[in-house]
Amino acid sequence: MFWRKLQKIIFWIFLILVVFSIVSYYVFGEDLDLQTLRYYIKDLGIWAPTVFVLTYILLSIFIPTTPLMIIAGLLFGFWYGLLYTFVGGLISAIIVFSFCRKLGREEVENILKNKYLKKLDEYNKKLAENGVWDLTVLRILPVMPFNVLNILMGISSIKTKDYILGTITGSMPSHIVALYLATLASKII
Repeated sequence: MFWRKLQKIIFWIFLILVVFSIVSYYVFGEDLDLQTLRYYIKDLGIWAPTVFVLTYILLSIFIPTTPLMIIAGLLFGFWYGLLYTFVGGLISAIIVFSFCRKLGREEVENILKNKYLKKLDEYNKKLAENGVWDLTVLRILPVMPFNVLNILMGISSIKTKDYILGTITGSMPSHIVALYLATLASKII
């Protein structure tokens, strides 16, 4: 009983932190000094890719990642930038998905039993059957930040393998576009 309550509290605190981080990013994002982060990582030499991937994993839990993708393109070029952002993004997505699956799914299933949420519950069951396509489309379309989508999929009924496959196929286009533009900009500047 105590463990269930503690899980519930941790899950809601995590959700509040993510929402607060996203709102803060959109309110204060212009003040975020990504240029300093770029120079700091660049100065790390051989450790730059490792530090970048770890930074990407952590920050992508809380803020949108497009600025980080641009930094990767400027620092590492297209192919390495794509590799580093994709690996970091996938690891981060799996961490958030697993965290929410473990701590929040039961809570959400109890909420979806409400008779007023039948349509949402039906969609949740559809995700359990074949969520790869839905997740791929949700990731390609700029409907919501990836970190919010990671949380929603973690508390949904989508199978883990469908989540990973949908994340891989759905995130690749945005990574390619952002890194291509950043690499192009680095050649112009």
